[in-house]
Amino acid sequence: MPTSPGGAGGNSGGGSPAGPQAGPGVRTLSPSMAGAAPHGPSTKELLKLTWDYPVYQATNDAPSDGTSVKAPREALSREDAIRYIAGKDARPLLVLRECPVCNKTDNALLTPGADNDKTLFFSRWFHCVNLPVDVIQPDHPFNVLFPDNDAEHLFVSAIDGSGKIPLESDTSRVDLWSAMGRVLAAAYVRDPSAVYRDVRSILDKLDLLDRRISDLEARKAELMESTVPDQARLRKLDAEIEETRKDIASKREEVERLARIDLRTGGARAGTPTRASR
Repeated sequence: MPTSPGGAGGNSGGGSPAGPQAGPGVRTLSPSMAGAAPHGPSTKELLKLTWDYPVYQATNDAPSDGTSVKAPREALSREDAIRYIAGKDARPLLVLRECPVCNKTDNALLTPGADNDKTLFFSRWFHCVNLPVDVIQPDHPFNVLFPDNDAEHLFVSAIDGSGKIPLESDTSRVDLWSAMGRVLAAAYVRDPSAVYRDVRSILDKLDLLDRRISDLEARKAELMESTVPDQARLRKLDAEIEETRKDIASKREEVERLARIDLRTGGARAGTPTRASR
């Protein structure tokens, strides 16, 4: 089956959305921005969350002079809305609507000041779609997904919208992980929840290695400030830094290898979306 790299939370990829051209933006979020416990740079990179911002653009039939006329905004059917936001990304959907309270933040999905690592790592196996505040307006193209302000704040589902599980911003993390896990288990040939248990210990080791790098570089900087730096000690520190960087690269590769899981039917491997990010 087609595959794509198992990147951290999905950064970019090829392809184009089904239907009219979309202009999604992407915004990545690291754990530190979410208020989680501090991580080293290696773990932060692996726990990035990337949102897709689909923008529906429809046009009327071209006039005889060859120009195009923008069609008036109107709501799509549920089938068309799901197909459009999914584009050619074969992963299951995690769809969030912003509201005036959580606008421009990820607080509807992530819990400020809490450990969001599991949520962030699970997100790499989803196509994460962020819809604007005005999605609740009747004429918004994706209104059918969130008809009004009483609609849920987000949902997870299969790529075609089936098996939808509505969620609220105050849903407990245990319930959130359970819902995400159920959708992922149905979508992938191997349960990603089990993968996270293996990855968790590697992330802890990466944090230790990042702290070791920081300590070694601080010691090197201090030594370099000496009037006559000890060249033998400098060479030893450089060797230790290089060896630690190799250990970090090896563990990051191990995480990416574990995270590459095939979808049950068609599509791509978990990780990088196939819709182009622009």
